[in-house]
Amino acid sequence: MGSPVAHLPVDATRSLIVVSSKPSAAVADRLEEAGADLDAVVHIPISGAGTEYDGPMWTCDPLVPDDLTGLSMRLSKAFGAIGNGGYLLIENLNVFLMYASEERVTRFVDHLTGQAADHDITGIYTLVGDAVAEETYDQLRLSVDTDVDRR
Repeated sequence: MGSPVAHLPVDATRSLIVVSSKPSAAVADRLEEAGADLDAVVHIPISGAGTEYDGPMWTCDPLVPDDLTGLSMRLSKAFGAIGNGGYLLIENLNVFLMYASEERVTRFVDHLTGQAADHDITGIYTLVGDAVAEETYDQLRLSVDTDVDRR
């Protein structure tokens, strides 16, 4: 799966929250290439993501992929920080599905889409559809408004 950053809407380069297993420096580089204002970007790293980053983008200590409660708490804080409006990019839901049960991840995505909507934040949730069971994919699709295949 290529970087979903390349497919972000033009106005998504400000007031953006990114949840990714990529190192913060790599996320910052990709976003900067896309024209993002890194002062208005939050990166929540998932375990495996490097923590060495000294730049304008706000980041935090990495979370383990099955800590969906911790992620929800960090996202709530990030939603409050960027205010109403903006974008949320979850890079690769497959990471969560490898470490947490399908049911927990599905409930989490459902909760997260509601939380984002409450803050007028457009959520972009990516996954490798061919790597998950069709039933899982169908369950996750119920939580989103639009399904776009970028293969």
